[in-house]
Amino acid sequence: MMIDTAAYFAKLAAGEAISESEVQALLNELQSSRTTAAYLADCHAATLESMPKSASKSSRVRQRTICEIAARALRGDRSAVRFPVSVEAAAARCEQAAHDSHSVKKEIP
Repeated sequence: MMIDTAAYFAKLAAGEAISESEVQALLNELQSSRTTAAYLADCHAATLESMPKSASKSSRVRQRTICEIAARALRGDRSAVRFPVSVEAAAARCEQAAHDSHSVKKEIP
């Protein structure tokens, strides 16, 4: 479960101190998010590398663009990430896409 960062922003806005354990929780969340982002970027790179020659040009361009944006974001440049999506909305969309996909042969445990 992800940390509710809004609570931390509210504490800071109110001039309240953040405890050492809260800072540790935030740092752990940051590390977890970075690891997750790297994993997903690696998955997109593997998808691009394994695309068949018969894949459409638009599919190749889409995957290449995702890889380029991911590489820049992992290095700190998030300027290309423009879509204002919430974490919950992205999770719901991924779940729905996985559910709707007929090409998924095996469920993830």
